[in-house]
Amino acid sequence: MRVAGNVGGVFHLRDGAVVAVDSPGSPAAETLLLSSGRVGARDWAAALVASVEAGSVQAALVGRGVIGPAEVRAFALAAVRDGAFAVAAGEVESCEVAAEPGDVPALPVAGGVEPESLLAETARRLDAVASLPVPVAPYRDRVVPAGGVDPAVLTAERREVVFHATGRRTVRDVAFAVGRSLYPVTVEISRMLGEGVLEIASPRDSFTFSHGDLTALRARAEMREAGRPV
Repeated sequence: MRVAGNVGGVFHLRDGAVVAVDSPGSPAAETLLLSSGRVGARDWAAALVASVEAGSVQAALVGRGVIGPAEVRAFALAAVRDGAFAVAAGEVESCEVAAEPGDVPALPVAGGVEPESLLAETARRLDAVASLPVPVAPYRDRVVPAGGVDPAVLTAERREVVFHATGRRTVRDVAFAVGRSLYPVTVEISRMLGEGVLEIASPRDSFTFSHGDLTALRARAEMREAGRPV
């Protein structure tokens, strides 16, 4: 199923279950796997070659003893959930079911994820971001370090975010730069904004902070303010 919009994405289904989500808004499973250091670039390249005979990249990785099947599935599942969040957090214009199946990403989720479960988890994540004191729009807002913050008091993950917060990168860009999923980076940057560790980049007429530009979060934020259930 192809979802058009900003940023959009493609949901790959098999026997009614979602096995992968491709979206320019979130890192793929292999990106998460490599950036974590759990699998090295050399092992990954070798697995791609071996996958021709092994039948899949996952089988090649497991067969080489690089990583276990449960751990591969955990990375693949994280990518599916993050991809769904990335699509839902943007502007959805239309959805189209493709007549022919497209190429499935290198690391699909074994057994897939039930659509109802994925939908519920995506809604929970949207609500979680919308409920933060400073919800951030991952495809619009650009951040910079706040003045007077001592990097030495920050965690390693926060220091990495601060390093990549140049004022030219959106939250989505920072997620790709640090090799982490979009959702946790969005939550962390929102918290860092609320704590005064980061600021929205200026000039404000170009990089205005507004979670109202994020349709999925705007509706939830407005309903919370009105005291209505979401």
